[in-house]
Amino acid sequence: TTVGGQTRNRIARLDGITGAVDSWNPNADNSVLSFAVQADGKILAGGLFTTIGGQPRNRIARLDAVSGAADSFNPTANGFINSLAVQTDGKVLAGGVFTNIGGQPRNRIARIDGTSGLADSWNPNASAAVYSIAVQSDGKILTGGQFATVGGQPRNLFARLLNDTAAISTLAVTQTTLTLTRDGSAPQFNRVIFDQSTNNGATW
Repeated sequence: TTVGGQTRNRIARLDGITGAVDSWNPNADNSVLSFAVQADGKILAGGLFTTIGGQPRNRIARLDAVSGAADSFNPTANGFINSLAVQTDGKVLAGGVFTNIGGQPRNRIARIDGTSGLADSWNPNASAAVYSIAVQSDGKILTGGQFATVGGQPRNLFARLLNDTAAISTLAVTQTTLTLTRDGSAPQFNRVIFDQSTNNGATW
């Protein structure tokens, strides 16, 4: 309930150099267990809370990076959220102990539309709690937890899941421009370097 010398209930933002707490204060009423940051800077939070950012939100919410207010994104999980990840197409992966999220029955792992908050058709159906989720560069999803089956296969505690929204790269080249387009489920690049050859690839 306090951090950096300030009153903050279960969630706070700290200066990366000094460790000081800034004015951002979503004020969760119960534990926050996971975070993910979207490309637009908004912050996804998951946990045990039922109120955060000044709004009733059952265990998952999206918060404004400036005000800390919860926006209209409201998937409403019936059990707590342990892990969150964001795909480049904006969809949100959630893992936990829930059996219903985004208006659909989903056992402990789900993929949620980033706009509507509804669970889509992806449904690995984990047999027990999911504690962690990570997205590979090819869009496949790593997950860990207490499960013995997931994705219709026996998998003890750790699995890699197929993703039906492929990671796609398209490179368009003209005499004057290069355009690289990324879409699908894989993470964004941190940076891209292009090399040019003027002698058919002998040097770059």
